[in-house]
Amino acid sequence: MKLKAFMVMVVSLMFILVGCTNPNKASQTGGNSDSSEGEAGKGGTVTLVDLSEANSLDPHTVTDAASMHYIENMYNTLFRYIPGKYGEIEGDLVKDYKISEDGKVYTFTLHEGVKFHNGDALTSEDVKYSIERIIEKGVRKHQFSELKSIETPSETEVVMTLSEPIAPFLTFLANPMNAVVNKTIVEENGGELDSVDAGSGPFKLDHWTKDQEMVLTKFEDYFKEGLPYLDKVVWRSIPDETARTTAIRNGEIDILLQAQPKDVKLLEKAEGVNVVSVPGTYWEYIGLNTEKEALSNKKVRQAIAWAIDRDAINQVVKFGQASPLLSGNIPENHWAHLDEKIYPEPDLDKARKLLEEAGYGDGLKLTMKVSTNQSQIDAAQVIKQQLQEVGIELEVVSQEDSVFFEALGSGDFESTVVGWVGFVDPDEFLYNIFHTDGMYNQQNYSNPEVDKLLEKGRRTMDQEKRKEIYAKAQKIIAKEAPMVFLYANPQISAVRERVQGFVVDPTVTTGSLETTKVKQ
Repeated sequence: MKLKAFMVMVVSLMFILVGCTNPNKASQTGGNSDSSEGEAGKGGTVTLVDLSEANSLDPHTVTDAASMHYIENMYNTLFRYIPGKYGEIEGDLVKDYKISEDGKVYTFTLHEGVKFHNGDALTSEDVKYSIERIIEKGVRKHQFSELKSIETPSETEVVMTLSEPIAPFLTFLANPMNAVVNKTIVEENGGELDSVDAGSGPFKLDHWTKDQEMVLTKFEDYFKEGLPYLDKVVWRSIPDETARTTAIRNGEIDILLQAQPKDVKLLEKAEGVNVVSVPGTYWEYIGLNTEKEALSNKKVRQAIAWAIDRDAINQVVKFGQASPLLSGNIPENHWAHLDEKIYPEPDLDKARKLLEEAGYGDGLKLTMKVSTNQSQIDAAQVIKQQLQEVGIELEVVSQEDSVFFEALGSGDFESTVVGWVGFVDPDEFLYNIFHTDGMYNQQNYSNPEVDKLLEKGRRTMDQEKRKEIYAKAQKIIAKEAPMVFLYANPQISAVRERVQGFVVDPTVTTGSLETTKVKQ
């Protein structure tokens, strides 16, 4: 069995929960309207809450979304996602760059005068050290699999040479967790950054009391002139769903990063609160472990895919606000979305026939593991009812998050309902999940044709050609059904009107806190 030590899932904990929005109170572009009096300016505090608490503050080792959200404003990356412009990136630490004609050599010029939070100067050597540490830690080493060398001709120049062109290379460098860290701080802490700050970002760590709060304060020597505007960013830990909603309605917090469907209408009526919705990147699915006896048979997996009524699950669990995935897993707001209905509607007769051909005409028993995410527990119960119609008896087992994700990473499951979020390039949606050697290939899926397509896709620079490649790959994957894709969710946040400039982003990044203001 392949080693998946980091399969705590890059996005399993990034549960973007959705709901319906009032067009009079919600922006579809990621900003939020403001009807209160007064002007926003420098200073002030913004308090946020996510769905769960951070597990660690080390950007190079974390795989859960909550940790990423807590961390990202403490660090800089070479490039960054442009808030509100899904798929677009811009320089962060990089002031200028050039790419050789053969697409193999990247020369980056860094901004001068960048400092870490401890006062040390950030140089090209820190960039080299950080990339090497990312590779060593393993979580995102695949993004640098073709990196041959890193040279540092001067303190502000970095030259990276690849063995062959990689289309999403700059996007990889914009991943918020591919952060540049301070080597001195890392070494002073025995190589670990679990609870310390080694960044140069707009905010620095003041303190973190696990399961209570993390406080970040403005970094006065930040290299971007005039930024950040805020004095302080506070992350509160509020695990209870109702308590989170009550907190923003009462003004105890300013941003509820991920709102739940059942609470959105209530939030829309709350005084001083805007509900902001944008197309999201959070897609959910039924994962099927192809190493398990029954599920190793493609016809069994296909039977499940044909038996599932995606729209019915969407209506019951997501209040009809998600977009059913009837073909591949790349959402509609992405240029590589496969606009084809491979599973246009449930076909129970076809599902029963496939089960009979697979030798399970008399019935089949499976176990489905889920975490404590209520929407995924609810989805599993609906799926259980639907599969009963074709003779599959499903036992749903809910586990504490730590236990669940450990089981998922070690392959100790037959089926599951879970999701991924935050991907930008199609390579991120597909390569590490469906390639035979993919870091996050929990389903143990292997298809040589798919492997070749995914390898070709990351090495093809032309977008239209890449789209064709990924369309072929998605068709094969959908038809072989190592996953049964369910739906893609919009990203919805609740934001107090006193907050200006915070961008609700499809990837759920909070990078726009750098330019966020509040009314005092």
